[in-house]
Amino acid sequence: MSDRHAVIWTRSADGPLKLGNLVVTQRESRFSYSDEALARDDVPGVSLLLPRSATPPVFQAKGGFFMYPRLMALIPPPGHNLQRQIVTRLLQAAPGGIPAGQDLEWALFLLAGRNGIGHLDVFPDDLAADRWYRQPAPAPNQAIGPRSRLWAQLRDGFVHDLAPLDARVVEHLIGPTPSAGGMTAKLLAAIPDAPRWDGRIAPPGTQRIGDTTFTDVVLKIEQPHYAGLAELEVLCLRVHRECGFDTPRFWRSSQAEMEFLAVERFDRCGGLPLPLESLYALLAMGRREFLSTADITLDELGQTIPKLAAVAALEVKSTQEAIFRRVVLALLTGNGDLHLENLSLLGGAREARLAPVYDPAPMRAWARHDLRFAIPIDFDNAHGGVAGNLIALAPAFGMKPAKAREIIAALLVQTRDYPERVMALDKVPLERRQRLVEVVTRERRGVAEELGG
Repeated sequence: MSDRHAVIWTRSADGPLKLGNLVVTQRESRFSYSDEALARDDVPGVSLLLPRSATPPVFQAKGGFFMYPRLMALIPPPGHNLQRQIVTRLLQAAPGGIPAGQDLEWALFLLAGRNGIGHLDVFPDDLAADRWYRQPAPAPNQAIGPRSRLWAQLRDGFVHDLAPLDARVVEHLIGPTPSAGGMTAKLLAAIPDAPRWDGRIAPPGTQRIGDTTFTDVVLKIEQPHYAGLAELEVLCLRVHRECGFDTPRFWRSSQAEMEFLAVERFDRCGGLPLPLESLYALLAMGRREFLSTADITLDELGQTIPKLAAVAALEVKSTQEAIFRRVVLALLTGNGDLHLENLSLLGGAREARLAPVYDPAPMRAWARHDLRFAIPIDFDNAHGGVAGNLIALAPAFGMKPAKAREIIAALLVQTRDYPERVMALDKVPLERRQRLVEVVTRERRGVAEELGG
């Protein structure tokens, strides 16, 4: 395999800035920062674990990571991922067709690795970067309405699989941007910044069209085999907000015979990108033996936070407690999908903090996702049941057991009406509601009994 080359840029208050050059071989990834990036104290590095220095660390390939994990997060993941389908079909129409193996992942990386989650933009060379940044702003009539070809393509070509998806239509309207993985299809887009969403979207990064201000969102598209998921996630976002968690704004809507949930992106501020890096990418970069979420336990995760504080200005105690609270609330609401890609640090090394809650959907409503904890817990019967084992995690998360017990008890009380609220969601199939309520009622009863409630 010949060496692969790319350049990485970002957008700053002064305009586009080249961060540096990337070389990927069969065995390792090497990144060298540009002189301009090294001279700027206000510009974040590529990763919290790839700091701006003349000799940043080399990443040795391992398992499925053939290059720096933070960069691999820009590749639309395999599976039923809408953006990967779009970009793959674009490659299919290009000369040479679709490559295989790592060559395919690299081609997807170069084609879609810009304007995605976080602050990094990837290009094959500096000329391609210059062309991309010089694109004109959207015209006043460029907002895409629910009767557009785009919505028809998404409905017929992806959600219902009634016709081949015309990737060129989607690319022309919103671009081949990266998209997050997960159980639901997602697109990155911008929508009007208003209390209600009228179904119009624009390419990601659009700040204004005519007199209308737009805001960037992750647009989630409900698919038939996950009917009701959008309503369930909205409920869980509200529950997290009521319990004092930092949550983004969101819009729920039905458009063009499809169900949507638009969640405002918190990796954008005033039109500029903010670094966002998942704990999954950070652990994959920092621990040689880490290959998947199953390669770390919850207590090890808690103990990792102080180590991350050595490379970023991270408030350790509050971050540990916030993660612990999220784990507890996930259990009490039936979210067995709180994995390491759903926990991220927002901001560069100088201002890193735990990102707001995202993707809190209660996936245990579906039998195939009936998992108590996505991050394994080293369960010991000597501690009792699930509550006792969570309390036993307290030292790993920088707390005394009494504090952990207090958090569990408080969240149990704050969410006491959660089963009734689930059953009131008439847009969620009854079978899904009943299953979720059965699961969370059993978990909640066990926790309450252990706490003596």
